Amino acid sequence: MLVLALCLVVRMLMTVTTEYAVESGRCRWWRLSFSAVEKGILKHADGIHSQSEARTCRKDVFRLLKDDLASFNENNKVADKSFCSYFIKTIVLRLYEERCGPGSWSDCVLRQRYVDGLQMTIDCLEVENIEHYFIDAENLLDEKEISEEKLNEIKEYFRGKLIQYSL
Repeated sequence: MLVLALCLVVRMLMTVTTEYAVESGRCRWWRLSFSAVEKGILKHADGIHSQSEARTCRKDVFRLLKDDLASFNENNKVADKSFCSYFIKTIVLRLYEERCGPGSWSDCVLRQRYVDGLQMTIDCLEVENIEHYFIDAENLLDEKEISEEKLNEIKEYFRGKLIQYSL
């Protein structure tokens, strides 16, 4: 499988509080990193578009959504960054693949792709599921303990942005 061939295994340190913890209270564990695959997908997508279009808006959509998340965190004085930019990146990857596909990311449709990204973010928060891009059965929201209240706040913030830019 191509994804596994390009997947990296990364050593992580994790604080553990079990009887199996080492004396220092630190334990090593391993996780799969798909960053090389993600980079390849995005580079390939941009390469396809750059041949047929002067400029694409995929990076701009990602930056706008990421800036929205940062703005939400700053305005709400959120110290806990459990809803992170990786979630936004995953949503943009899904948006690229599922809703728009190649050829639909020209610079002139930036506003529409941004609105699509806002809507997809809201849809994911509605069902409390952001499906991992490479591991379909994994819900990224399950990895983090995010209260329902915080999910609702984020959802309402993005809904406000959607209303603002849908007009």
